[in-house]
Amino acid sequence: MPANRGHYLDVFLVIAILSVIGNRTFLIITGYPQLGNGTLHISHAIWGATMMGVAIVWSISYLGPSTRTFVAVLGGAGFGWFVDELGKFVTRDVNYFWQPTIALIYMIFVAMYLTFRSLGRRTFGPDEGMLNALEALKSASLGQLAEPVRQDAIELLDRTGPPGPLAKQIRALLADVETLPQTIPGRFHQFGRAMRSRYVSWTEQRWFTIVLETIFIVYSVGALITVVALALDGPGIATFPEWATVVSSSASAVLVLIGVTRLRRSRLRAYRWFDRGLLVDIFVTQIFVFAEEQLGAIVGLASTLVLWTMLRSAMRVEVEREHEAARTAGAAPPNP
Repeated sequence: MPANRGHYLDVFLVIAILSVIGNRTFLIITGYPQLGNGTLHISHAIWGATMMGVAIVWSISYLGPSTRTFVAVLGGAGFGWFVDELGKFVTRDVNYFWQPTIALIYMIFVAMYLTFRSLGRRTFGPDEGMLNALEALKSASLGQLAEPVRQDAIELLDRTGPPGPLAKQIRALLADVETLPQTIPGRFHQFGRAMRSRYVSWTEQRWFTIVLETIFIVYSVGALITVVALALDGPGIATFPEWATVVSSSASAVLVLIGVTRLRRSRLRAYRWFDRGLLVDIFVTQIFVFAEEQLGAIVGLASTLVLWTMLRSAMRVEVEREHEAARTAGAAPPNP
């Protein structure tokens, strides 16, 4: 398994999620057209299973470095099309519109995300360090090895320390092999670098902490008001999903407000509390919101994911800043 396995797992998951959302949006816009006649109905689960089958055959038949990208994209799209038909598989009347379907699909994606994160954090052993180096050499044999990939492969090989002369030969080959010439960073990379520089400059301004406090207070209060209004719509907080929505949203708001109280003492610690609050919202609250609102909950989820993505980027900058400060002071670096 390559060291950048997390990238391919993320591609698979993102494509699968986009496939479900895109497919449902298309069906709503077009009025749920069907392929077939009064007797036959060609479900899009069949197309999804076909795409997953092609991805499996492709991964078995081809060994090129680009194979994983193709498999992740096609397999993710196929899985999304397949799981979108979940309502038909779990109901006696084969009901595509069964209300809890979206919530169940969401729970599947949450479970996949947590599993993928666990796989991404798993440490490598000597055998995997050797195999990852061979993957880099495979790319080099096709003239597709980038310098950062080579450096990462050598670093992993040195860190895992596989024994024997073969490991030394592989390292020597990696050290001498030609890599792709350095390219000009793409627009996305340039944009990310510019935003990082801008964030660093913003953190030095007096207004930054006040604005950040306001954003997260408004977010937590607004989220709480929204779900309470949802729960009170009708006979009151009567069902388990309504109670779960209110309780989890309250917990999320409390975690975020704890972060607000820590913000002026330690920005990174405050960010971690914000992160916990947003993850409770994403992994718990949104499941029950989807159970009640179906696709209507996408807007709320999208805004939460955007805020969480920006927060995670800011956390990485703060971790790098504290590591740099620790190195300058000669102290042990803080936990990431």
